[in-house]
Amino acid sequence: MAQTQATEWGRKQPDNLDFLRPNGFRFLIQSLPKVTYFCQSANIPEIRLGVATQPTPFVDIPRPGEKLDFNELTIKFMIQEDLANYMELYNWMMGLGFPTSRDQFKKLTSGQAITGSDVNFKADGGEVSDASLIVLGSDNHRVAQINFYDCFPISLTGLEFDVSSTNTQYFQAAAVFKYRQYELERVTPEV
Repeated sequence: MAQTQATEWGRKQPDNLDFLRPNGFRFLIQSLPKVTYFCQSANIPEIRLGVATQPTPFVDIPRPGEKLDFNELTIKFMIQEDLANYMELYNWMMGLGFPTSRDQFKKLTSGQAITGSDVNFKADGGEVSDASLIVLGSDNHRVAQINFYDCFPISLTGLEFDVSSTNTQYFQAAAVFKYRQYELERVTPEV
């Protein structure tokens, strides 16, 4: 009997004993190619399931809810010297928020350039864009992909210039996105 349990235990061991690396990823967002290239960090947001409470005369009983809540997607990226990648996000947000005229939103949804600057954002005729976080294994091959659907930016960090700084530290910005949902899929390694 003890021999059988030991044999079963051995069969239940994982095949892959490698750990996930925090620097093994690529982030892609269709509407922001310049941000994608300089992305330094991205997260898999928390997902929460609501809880329903079943009242009883004694202790209320928690039950699984029916709605999921997806936390925000946050990325950090290095800013190009000419601000091109920063302006991609800025222009997208200007089109969504249209602070000066409704034409900004109209241009965004029709796929036209939003501003007259050299760096224009085009959302391919929509106000949202899909994104993917590709997780890389220890051999730098894809092991998983997280697909975010209908992303749009809700926050872009400001930049603080400072002449009193003695070290040259390059700017990094953070952008926060809302999205409809994300799906996590495992990728079969290519042989």
